Amino acid sequence: MAKDCVKLDNVQSSRCIVEIRSAQEHDKGPVLEFCKDTFSWGDYIADVWDKWRSSDGLYVCDENGLVVGVYHIAFLAGESWLEGMRVHPRYRKKGLGTKMMLHAESIIQKGTVRLVIESENQPSINLVKSVGYHIEEEWRLYSTVPQRQNFHASVATSTFSLDEFINSDTYADSWKWLPLGRDELENLVVQGRVLVSTDREITNAIGIWNKSKDFPQTLQVGFVNGTKEGMEDVLRFAQDKAHEMGCERIQVFAPEDTSLDLDFLEKKSMFYLMRKELGKIYNL
Repeated sequence: MAKDCVKLDNVQSSRCIVEIRSAQEHDKGPVLEFCKDTFSWGDYIADVWDKWRSSDGLYVCDENGLVVGVYHIAFLAGESWLEGMRVHPRYRKKGLGTKMMLHAESIIQKGTVRLVIESENQPSINLVKSVGYHIEEEWRLYSTVPQRQNFHASVATSTFSLDEFINSDTYADSWKWLPLGRDELENLVVQGRVLVSTDREITNAIGIWNKSKDFPQTLQVGFVNGTKEGMEDVLRFAQDKAHEMGCERIQVFAPEDTSLDLDFLEKKSMFYLMRKELGKIYNL
């Protein structure tokens, strides 16, 4: 196959035809095959393929009948989220990633679009910056294990005194970063998803937890902030809750400027939350 075949949108050149289209069930095998070694531990696409395809937001890039790329759009309340973009290793550096990004924008058309990239993935960072995305926030991933714990933290019953602990515009939920405004905070309190640690009736830390929709054996703390002692108390609560729920692992997300130095947390990768407001036209 010719190396310079990069035409898209069903436009045929003398060498190839490339099309971006909705994913079909028969695309699953080829996609999982070229995704299996994406990371040192493999990839998560196999875990979410069926759910993503049923949402009508899963697309593949097809070159002369061979599936060589994939990505997913999640349509959220007033925003859109891009995830799972992959290009077959033998078809990289041909502009297919850029074309899939622009294809996604043609579907979304307007509003805020976000995505997250590991900070060491420079090729992907360069790609999204080239089409107008900027780093909105830096987040750190930590991990710990479910186990019985003693704690004093509790589930928040109101938003009183919580605003002072919000040092981010977003929080993580199932590897999607969602807006964290006053209305959303109140909604999370109603759902019983905001944890608070208090000392003499004074709040000193908060956390927001969820059980991952895509990875049901994972409990996530998608935001945490406060004093060191307060955050430790909140995360002990999360460990105990994860044990009670039968989860296998706990993922903790915190803004990079949050000082989360606790001996039972394993510090993992840093991620860039990228954002773009659609409207500007790029001629590529």
